[in-house]
Amino acid sequence: MNNEQYEISSTTCALIPKFDLSTVIVEEEKSIHILMPIQKIIEYSCAYYGSSFQGRIIGSKYALGSKYKLPIIIEESKELIFFPTLSAENENCIWISLNNIINYQNCGNYTEITFKNNKKIKIEISYRSFENQMLRATKLLLILKSRKNEAKL
Repeated sequence: MNNEQYEISSTTCALIPKFDLSTVIVEEEKSIHILMPIQKIIEYSCAYYGSSFQGRIIGSKYALGSKYKLPIIIEESKELIFFPTLSAENENCIWISLNNIINYQNCGNYTEITFKNNKKIKIEISYRSFENQMLRATKLLLILKSRKNEAKL
């Protein structure tokens, strides 16, 4: 277990809450157990990259035109986008990195996610709900890319 701050990076695959308000961080090479709730990790990471969690939520609301279970851009230049499996306020909410997913499949009441490193996790979310979250996060990524291209012109 680790009590230090943690910055979400391109190697972060998922943030999984534990019953004691700590977090298991699934990375490409390893998993880390940190004595900090997910919300604090996300807030710290947003601040680390120059914004606030609330600012990221407002930006996602504006870009997507929706209000519930919003994906957020943690960092723009690396296109680090994470999406929640539940409402962000729910203590059982898992946050998943859009950038690291290569596949996902239906497993009844669960969805199995395969990351780029071939690490797999099963989470308790319906396939349909997971797919909706993936689509929303992908739409946010496309908007980000489009705006980056417009800025270059």
